[in-house]
Amino acid sequence: MRKLFITLMILLLCHNSLMANIESIDVLELQRRLESQTEKIFLLDVRSKKEHQSGHIKNSINIPHDLLIKDIDLIGEYKNELLVVYCRSGVRAQLVIDKLLENDFNHIIDINGDMLAWIESDLPIEKD
Repeated sequence: MRKLFITLMILLLCHNSLMANIESIDVLELQRRLESQTEKIFLLDVRSKKEHQSGHIKNSINIPHDLLIKDIDLIGEYKNELLVVYCRSGVRAQLVIDKLLENDFNHIIDINGDMLAWIESDLPIEKD
């Protein structure tokens, strides 16, 4: 029983240390922070190229999630930058966030509701 307790505590501590690197915010907070320009934010759209072209957050870079998962070094230069990772609903973004955490990326923002919430809140999008 004691071994089980110790194992569970270790897992909980590891999980909490990983979670400490992620900030979860809503789209209105993200928009406020982007408009304030008080911090450098790297916007990473992990949807497909076609989805990105149909509408994305201004100044976001599009690298599809499957490419990033295969080669996280594609964004290695941003390891110490503030990264906002988003997709359509959050599933693909979470896969990328997990990979980022595994590779010691330090500052990650996860948007609650991702692009669906951005559009629903009637925030501005750009189209290619």
